[in-house]
Amino acid sequence: LNSCQEKHIFGSMNRKKSNAGNTVSKEKDIIQQCYNRVKNMGGESPSFFSSLDEEAWSLINCWSYLFSALNSRRCVIAGLINASSVDLQIKSTSLVEGGSPLFQIPSRDYDEGQAILHPGAAMIFFAWGVAPSLQHIGGVFMNIETNAFVCNLLDRSHSTSLVPVSGYQVGFLEKSYDELGWWAKYWLLVTKHDFDH
Repeated sequence: LNSCQEKHIFGSMNRKKSNAGNTVSKEKDIIQQCYNRVKNMGGESPSFFSSLDEEAWSLINCWSYLFSALNSRRCVIAGLINASSVDLQIKSTSLVEGGSPLFQIPSRDYDEGQAILHPGAAMIFFAWGVAPSLQHIGGVFMNIETNAFVCNLLDRSHSTSLVPVSGYQVGFLEKSYDELGWWAKYWLLVTKHDFDH
C-alpha cells in the first residue's frame, strides 16, 4: 500500500443504513455503480480501507432494498486486499452454488487482461443465490483461487475454508454474517513472508 491507512475496523460500517437502494431498480445497476466508484480507488489514499468497506456494505444494503420479502435472495461479498509487495494473480473464480454470475469489482491497480492484482490493489467479489423454496435454501458458495491462496466462502460460517500457498500469509480482516442468514461479508488481506530478514 502506498500510504499509511487510517485506522479502520472492517465490519464497522455494517448495519449503516442508506437510501442508495431506493434509487436503483435492477441488480446490474447496483453492481455497475459500485464498480464505477471502486475502479477509481487506490492504495495511495489513507481512507482506502474504509472506502472499500463502505462500498462492500453499501452493496449489501442496496441488495436488501432490491430483494426483500418474498423476493429475498442471499448474497455473499468477499473483499481481497493485496498488501504484499508482489503481484497477485486471480487464477480462477467460480460460483459453486448460487443464482448469479460471480462479479469482480476491482480497484484501480488491476490488470484485467492478465488477471493481476498489483501490490496495494483490491478486488470485491459478489454473488447471490436463487430465491429460497421448499426444495432449495438458495445458498451461495464461491470459490476463489489465486497464486497466494485457495478459499471457499459461503453464506454460512461453518463451511468456510482458506488455505494459503507457501510463502504467503492470508488472514481474515472480517467474517460477518447476517443473523437471519441473508448475507455474509468477508475481507481478506494477503501479505508475503519476507525470508531475507
